[in-house]
Amino acid sequence: MKKVFILIVVGIVLIIGKGFCIDVEIMMPALERAKEGITAVFSSIDKDLLRVAKELSSVDLKKDAARQILKELCNNHKYLIDCAIVDISGKMIVIEPEGQRGFEGSDISNQRHIATLLNYKKPVFSDVFHSVEGADVTDFEYPIFSDKKEFLGAVSMLVKQEALSADVIVPIVYDIPCKIWIMQKDGLIIYDPDPNQIGRNLFSDELFRPFQDLVSFSRTVALTKNGAGSYDFYAKGLDDKTLVKKYAAWDTVSLYGTEWRIIVMEIEKQAPPAKETK
Repeated sequence: MKKVFILIVVGIVLIIGKGFCIDVEIMMPALERAKEGITAVFSSIDKDLLRVAKELSSVDLKKDAARQILKELCNNHKYLIDCAIVDISGKMIVIEPEGQRGFEGSDISNQRHIATLLNYKKPVFSDVFHSVEGADVTDFEYPIFSDKKEFLGAVSMLVKQEALSADVIVPIVYDIPCKIWIMQKDGLIIYDPDPNQIGRNLFSDELFRPFQDLVSFSRTVALTKNGAGSYDFYAKGLDDKTLVKKYAAWDTVSLYGTEWRIIVMEIEKQAPPAKETK
């Protein structure tokens, strides 16, 4: 199935790029590597949360044993804000690392993903939101059950989504003529090589309003899991406002039903003129 998708997207890119030098051989492997890299991170988070939830199920969630388990979880992932234990009322009762303990006791039950967790008692992966810790972040939550299947609360990993993404993306693109950015289905830019665009929404931010083909492209990306297309925008984000055409392909990564769209793009390069034959 993967090969079929790649062939279809390559065909689309070749069609839209006719007459230009589009490095399909570079773009598609970069997209695949980005998808595999972020999927691997998501898988690692899922496995760690499952393991920790099981460990916490057999200890007192307010005692030192639970805190030590959280410390070890935090040490496994460098892009975390904090790890927490959330009780059945939606309060954070234990938080690590030590610098974040001041937020213990915070009621986060009004956060959308926490309400979903408490209602359905299933793992959740939030969209970007403004946390009580004061940062725009994403949150991974995994329910904790006792041996008798009693719901005890959840373990949380609060993550810097742009740091997680950069950790995967930067090594992929540092020596190739492509860029990769990531967006939520609601148009919010999770990661972009131009930090000035991270956190902006393609569907509502005034910056993007003059670029209706970019908005249209992004809406198509939001509605479909994979594909290819083109749009006009600044050459290097807000640092270089030369207007250029960009060719792009995208794919999807997901966890607990939440999806991120990964977009690889390349600036149009005019094909060199054909050599004259004598």
